[in-house]
Amino acid sequence: MKTHHVSLLTGNFKQNAHFYVDILGLRFIKNSINQANPHMRHVYYGDFFGTPGTVVTFFPDAKLDRPRVDGKMFFNGIHFGVPAGALPYWQERLLSFNLPATIDGRGILHTQDFDAIPIEIKAVNQQQFDWHINFMSDVPANKQITGILGAELHVPDVVATANFFEQLFSDYGVVVKGNVINLADEQAIYLYETPNDAPESKFGKGSTDHFALAVESSQDLDYLWARAQEQGWRREVYIDRGYFNSIYFIEPGGNRVEVATTNPGFTLDESVQDLGTTFALPPRFDANKEVLRKWWADQGVLFDDYQPYSGTGRVNNAKVVAIHDQTGNTRND
Repeated sequence: MKTHHVSLLTGNFKQNAHFYVDILGLRFIKNSINQANPHMRHVYYGDFFGTPGTVVTFFPDAKLDRPRVDGKMFFNGIHFGVPAGALPYWQERLLSFNLPATIDGRGILHTQDFDAIPIEIKAVNQQQFDWHINFMSDVPANKQITGILGAELHVPDVVATANFFEQLFSDYGVVVKGNVINLADEQAIYLYETPNDAPESKFGKGSTDHFALAVESSQDLDYLWARAQEQGWRREVYIDRGYFNSIYFIEPGGNRVEVATTNPGFTLDESVQDLGTTFALPPRFDANKEVLRKWWADQGVLFDDYQPYSGTGRVNNAKVVAIHDQTGNTRND
């Protein structure tokens, strides 16, 4: 089982997009609304396709531009992977934007975004390839972020939360060792116990709304939804999000955990070239789309923050050369 996405809060969309697009080099892949509250935006960043496991989403709202309280229970930070050998590049890049960038004794690069979300960057043995490369970024292809590796999870009772993950997801390869919830491909969630006198957590800028794990199909969701009931875990909702189907749980510490399918994906309503460039809504919102578009236009939001990709799908927009151009012979296959 791997990460699907992580969703957080911000009070400043432009500042948020500057960090995740201009600095981290992710692609802006979806310009939408909070499906539970259509008068709140929901924006998505990821690799060029918006591949599950690379996606970070934010709910931007000026009302959230207040300090968060990380108290009794909270997810903390985002852990990203980059190709082996890329950490010096990232340290230099972050420093050039006047951001903190220190590498610890474990070889992990630490920084933070403009909402003081802790960001960890770790070298992994993979790199983006083909159309997963963000051709619209100035970050070189062999240095680009490969995906999400995990996060921290702070809870009052580490054992109870560990049991939730291990018992519910045991058939999906999730294993807990000590305070580490081990997922696939070097991904992990790190558990930390909060003190008894910790204050109540309060959402604000930089808070994590939920952490989502990936499964292949709705059959997996059906299985886990029933299994959670059998095991006595707190179920929240089973819902069609358009770009994927989801189930939500509240783990024993009080944090929201989502499980989402890897299909149909973000090209449901936009082409690969157009991702993130239109007012995007899943089909079930079609009847209200124009009403919502007008409401947002009245707020000065036109959902035209980014332009479509018009390149060749090659690094530096290299020319696509047909086989017969190289050999002088035309092939019929």
